[in-house]
Order: sequence, then C-alpha cells, then structure tokens
Amino acid sequence: MSFVSRLRLTDVILTGIDDSTPALWANRILFCGLTLFALSLPHSIAAAQISLGICFLAWIGRDLATRRFNFTRTPIDLPLLCFASLTVISSVFSVEPGVSLPKLKTLLVFGVIYIIVTNLRAGGVAFLVGALIVSSLVGVCFSLTEKVCGRGMIVTAIDADSPLAGSRLQPGDVIWMVGRRRVSSIEEAANIIRRHRAGQVLGVEALHAGDPVPVTLAVTEELKTRSNPLGISVNGRSRQFRVSGFSRQFQTYAELMQILALLTYGGLLASIKLWKRHAARTRLLLLCLVFVSFALALALTASRAVIASFIVALLFVSISVGGRFAPVIAVVAVLTLGGVGAYVVTSTRQQVTLNFNDDSASRRLAYMRAGLRLIPQYPLLGVGIDAHKRHWEEWGFPGDYVTHTHSTPIQIALDRGLPALGCYLWLMGVMMAMAWRGFKQALQKGDVKTSGLMIGAFAVLIGFSASSLVNYNFGDSEALMMLLFIMGLVAVANIQN
Repeated sequence: MSFVSRLRLTDVILTGIDDSTPALWANRILFCGLTLFALSLPHSIAAAQISLGICFLAWIGRDLATRRFNFTRTPIDLPLLCFASLTVISSVFSVEPGVSLPKLKTLLVFGVIYIIVTNLRAGGVAFLVGALIVSSLVGVCFSLTEKVCGRGMIVTAIDADSPLAGSRLQPGDVIWMVGRRRVSSIEEAANIIRRHRAGQVLGVEALHAGDPVPVTLAVTEELKTRSNPLGISVNGRSRQFRVSGFSRQFQTYAELMQILALLTYGGLLASIKLWKRHAARTRLLLLCLVFVSFALALALTASRAVIASFIVALLFVSISVGGRFAPVIAVVAVLTLGGVGAYVVTSTRQQVTLNFNDDSASRRLAYMRAGLRLIPQYPLLGVGIDAHKRHWEEWGFPGDYVTHTHSTPIQIALDRGLPALGCYLWLMGVMMAMAWRGFKQALQKGDVKTSGLMIGAFAVLIGFSASSLVNYNFGDSEALMMLLFIMGLVAVANIQN
C-alpha cells in the first residue's frame, strides 16, 4: 500500500458521495495539494499558489467524478461577497481600468477558506497546523544561522569606472543579492552576471544601515569579461541586516512571524487554562520554545510597527482570556521582546529611532496624508486598485518611489471606496467573532487543541488589524494567504465541532 493510501485520507478529506476510484484519487491529490500549501506558504508565494491551483483542480475533478458540487457556507460569506462585489465595481469604473481590472485576480486568494472548509475534516486541522509550524521553523533556523554567519559582502570602496559608481550605493553598505540570487563574494556576483545576456538589467539588493537601497545594473559584454564586474572592494559579511527567512522581504517575513507567534501563543494559553485536565509539561515546554523562536525571528526583522502590534495583541488576548498565569506570561513576553526588539532596531537600523520620528516614519505619514486627501474626492468607489500609481506626482504623493499608502484602511478606502472599507471592517469583525465563539465552545468541552487554535486565530486577527493601521498587509499576498488559511481551519473546527 502506498504512503498516500496509508494516511487514511477518508479521515482527513471529505470524499464526496461515493468511493469511486477517480474521486478517491482526486481526494489524494487534494490532500497532497493542501499539505504542499501548508509547507510552502511560509517560504514561497509561487509554490503556495501552485499548490492552491492543484487543490482547485482536484476539487473540481472530484466533484465531476461524483456528479455533485460540494460547497460549504461560512459566516463570512455575506461580508466577503459585498466586499468582492464593490471591488469589482470600483475596478470597472476605475480612473485607470487597465491597471485595476487585472488586479481582480487577487480576489481568488479568498478561495483558500472555501477549499479548506469544504474539503477538510476536523481530523485534518491539527495535521495542517503542524505542517505549517514545522515548515516555518525551518525558515526560522535558517534566519538565525544566517544572522550568526553573516550575509552578503560589505562594500569598502567603489571604483571610478564601476557600473555602480553613479548609484546610491556607498562604502559601508552591504550587497547581498544580484539578480535575486544571494551572494557573499565578488566571484559569486561575477558568475551570476556572466550567466545573463547583454542588455539585461539586474536588480542588486543592497542595504544601507539595515534598510534597502534600490540599485540596478545593466549587463554588457565588456562587463561580463571583467574579473570584478561590480567594480567594488569588499571585506567580510554583515550581521547588521533584517532577517527575511528564505525570501527577500523582511516586512512580509515580520507579518508571517507575528501570525505564527500569536497562533502558538493561543495554544500556550489554552494549555495553561486547561492544565488540570489535559496539558502536560512536555506540551507546554514545546509550545514555549516554538513561541520564543517565532517571537525572536520577529524581533530580528527590526520591523517596529509589527513588533508593536504583536505586543498589543499579546496584552489584549491575555487580558481577554484571563486566568492566573496569562497576564504574567504576557508581561514577561512583552518585556523580553520589547528589550530584544529595541536592541535589534537600534543596532540594525542605525538611522531609525524607537520614537517613530525618523525619515522612515515620516515617509509613511506623508503617504497616508496624500491618500487621505484623495479619499473625499472619490468616496463611493475610490480611484480603482493601484490607479494612484499612474498619477503619483499629479495627486501629490511624495518622492519618486511609487508605492502604496502603507495603511490598509486608507488604501482600501482609496482604491475601492468607503463602502468597501466598511465591508472590510465587517469581514474582520465576523472572523473575530467566529474565532472567539469557537474558543468559548471549545473551552466548555475542555478541548485543548481547538481552544488553542481559536484563541490563537483571535490573537492573529488582533495583531494583523493593529499592524494594518501602518502597513498595507492586506495587500501582502503571503500574509493575507496565511491569515485566510488559519481562518479556514477555524471555520472547519467551528462547523464540525
């Protein structure tokens, strides 16, 4: 018997109407797709999307084989439908429909919830949560190892004939990626450049005082013949960087670590609250270690806003859950994380302060103010998704770096209008109520695992919402997909328990 067969998939995945061979194989593919999705989500958005596509196809194939369409409704259906409808309408009437309409495909990410809630049994929830956490810990171990060993190469001098001489790069900065590949020596960078044809423009990932510096490099035949095509001198690796796991985006990684740490913290609180009946010391110790690992990785991203939102969520959830030890654990965690976070921020991001009065914070506030000025002019449907990027200077956004407003509520109101913002808040509120109600029900039954998932999901929603005030995390596919993945598991546990 194959490994997939031994997993007793009928206990994990809903099989539909009958046990026909095509339906069973479609279910096995669906199970593998969900497993790959949980394993890849913390590391690669491309792999996660491919896994999600496999799940969609297997779902359709199974239902065609059984000649019955399976679809499970959830409490979020109505607010999500309203939000999606307003998004479509705002894109049709966008200031730049050519930009906004292709962005509608991002609505497909909400299908994560329905794939899970329709096709997963309650017995598969713990398996997928375990797969997600174990896979994420691999990325954390990589980040910690990289922090100890160092990253990239520290630039000590830039030659006059260097292709980087006219860029913003300066001695003391760190180059750690060329053409989206990690480098730690001039030889590695040269080999990457030689593999590209003349005329191509490569992105050079550089860091200045811990923050990214945008640099590009045009490949030429003459450049490819040089032994040192970058035209720089380097000396060793840097440890002053913001960890990002296997990805390039430390901000995204911070959001993911916040979600995982809060999810684990929920399991820790539930285990303590139900200690006399269920929790064992080994389980508590394991949860503590996992929680500390994710919290430390979050601190090492040096993302002040996400660290602050994490602290807010810890305190809020600990007070909400109550109990004798929850506030003590929260205070210890907050003081420890706050101290580590303060040290990491000041040592890694040398030009950034803890009181949010530096250039980084000023730019964010300027983006937000520009967005707020536009919202009253387009209150009902907004300007359309990303339409403001075509009118950056014209509409008064500062600087020449075209981005978003760095605030989820402001960006949604700007892109889709105030009614869509109301639907978004409605959606988040329904998900919070669903998680809290599930926690109370599981607590009455003494179900540790379900209680942990529910309170963890509630904490995740609090942290995600707090961070969204100064980060457009709703537009971050990885963070949003992980949030929806967890909420899909919550919906399964609520429906089947």
